[in-house]
Amino acid sequence: MRRLLPFLALLFASSLATFSAHSQTVVIRAGHLIDVASGTMTDNQSILIEDGKITAIGDRVRAADGTKVIDLSDSYVMPGLIDAHTHLALMEMDGSDIDDHGSYYYASLIEDTSMRVAQGTQMTRSMLESGFVWVRDTGNNGLYGDVTLRRAIDGGWIPGPNMVAAGRMIAPFGGQFQMQPEKPGLGNPEYLYADSHEELVRGIRENVHYGATVIKLIIDNQPYIYSQEDVAVAVEEAHDMGVKVMSHATSDEGIRNAVLGGVDSIEHGFNPSDATLDLMVAYGTYLVGTDFPAARLGETRYWANVERNKRAYAKGVKLAFGSDAVYYEEGRTRGEQTLDFLNSYVDAEFPNSYILQMVTMNAADLLGANSGEVKVGKNADIIAMPHNPLDDIEALRDVSFVMKDGDVYKQDGRFTWETPRVLNNPRRKQPRGNMLRQN
Repeated sequence: MRRLLPFLALLFASSLATFSAHSQTVVIRAGHLIDVASGTMTDNQSILIEDGKITAIGDRVRAADGTKVIDLSDSYVMPGLIDAHTHLALMEMDGSDIDDHGSYYYASLIEDTSMRVAQGTQMTRSMLESGFVWVRDTGNNGLYGDVTLRRAIDGGWIPGPNMVAAGRMIAPFGGQFQMQPEKPGLGNPEYLYADSHEELVRGIRENVHYGATVIKLIIDNQPYIYSQEDVAVAVEEAHDMGVKVMSHATSDEGIRNAVLGGVDSIEHGFNPSDATLDLMVAYGTYLVGTDFPAARLGETRYWANVERNKRAYAKGVKLAFGSDAVYYEEGRTRGEQTLDFLNSYVDAEFPNSYILQMVTMNAADLLGANSGEVKVGKNADIIAMPHNPLDDIEALRDVSFVMKDGDVYKQDGRFTWETPRVLNNPRRKQPRGNMLRQN
């Protein structure tokens, strides 16, 4: 015991020093601070950050002597970006050594969950490096690969955005695949098939038990689709546990059933009638459009999505940004690809100020994240860049500074994360157990 005491004392002192280092206040000197809520900008502001949260903003912020100062006086500073529809443990590898012909169906057969997680560790880093501080991962992750990534990020083992994880998608038999009777199990583990109210309830409970922090329903990829009553049963069960529900829906009927059933968001939503858009406004349902670039989707479908965006915006539908990026491109990261999905909103002639809201505060509201604005009380999720995104959305492609939860991950254009942070940051959540109330 005597031999152990000096070691424990040293360990305790080291812990105190580490805690002090990560609990100290930080001041950011922002040359141009963007208020995404109002679409305005204020020059020469200081942002005081304590224990990962913003505690003061202004031109006369005071901090104790010796407070660390981050000089962004030549930069445009704004809240970190949020992608509300990602697949970070999925990559269609068309043209690679493992050729899945550009289809996540083949990817799900070829690659096991451990391979998905290995891919995800690179993609989560690239998303954070591009300025994305939160994501909602929406399935196609094998057997809870997204939950594993979330726990690894929360525990500090790998760098990445904060994650909301869908786990296994819940769907009528077949999910999004066309099955064959000799091999009916090929859709597993991508999907939890649920064709009755009892199966829906069980599927949601199983998903949450294994770590899902959002529920994803596949509404209408088969001739049989979930009814309004089916959706309402699922939403009631999920909401009772404090978990939101997102719905993959593309047909007008499917979108209507999902909205009337009470889901929190429509994913894709490619073909809504004006009446259905009005219903979304009445119910406060978010639309997460996931509009692939024209080069990937084709001109006809792409411009149809642009017209849908114009109609939704004119009617006042709540819109949050989500990419749905799943493909491989030589020499480009997942984070760089994700920004391509802003094109349809630019082509729909959305104001740049509203596009910034979609990719920050609106997405934060949908996820239930204390993020999305540089505002007192919000988490210190902050990015900076040399050019003004209110003038040109393309400025988001040149993020030079990234802070998440008060920790700096990128500065002066260099990614600065050091491993393993789990050993020296007492504010990090350890990667054990489920966090049912994260959102």
